[in-house]
Amino acid sequence: MKLKKFIPLCFLFIGTLALPYSSLAEEKIEVIPLIQTSKGLSGKNFNYQEGKPELRLLKVKIPAGIETPIHTHPAPMLIHVTSGRLKHVRGEEINFFKAGDAFVESNNGGAHYVKNVGKKPVILHVGVVSVVGMPTTINK
Repeated sequence: MKLKKFIPLCFLFIGTLALPYSSLAEEKIEVIPLIQTSKGLSGKNFNYQEGKPELRLLKVKIPAGIETPIHTHPAPMLIHVTSGRLKHVRGEEINFFKAGDAFVESNNGGAHYVKNVGKKPVILHVGVVSVVGMPTTINK
């Protein structure tokens, strides 16, 4: 009696193995533009520097409640906020960014500072279009 119940269950299980499954080949690469611009957050155009080109990709971690010194950037950069909440202050202009946001900092944008206004660390991925020997940040 038990065998009569067991055999149909075996066929049911084996039959499910023959069903088509989604393969990795069916997955598609997706490209999602985050930002495309010729101006920085300040609204000013950026320009590329003379010299031997150097690309940089930085991971910046800002602990909760910490703010940077007032600074400038001599080369344009793309910033992607990976986690946390960031306050960006340039004079009277204040911008807030959260995880998933992106912005461009122009090398003509002027002095500013940023502050982590969340309860968790801010993680930024920063791409810098620079030249060999040029600093990424200049504190004022």
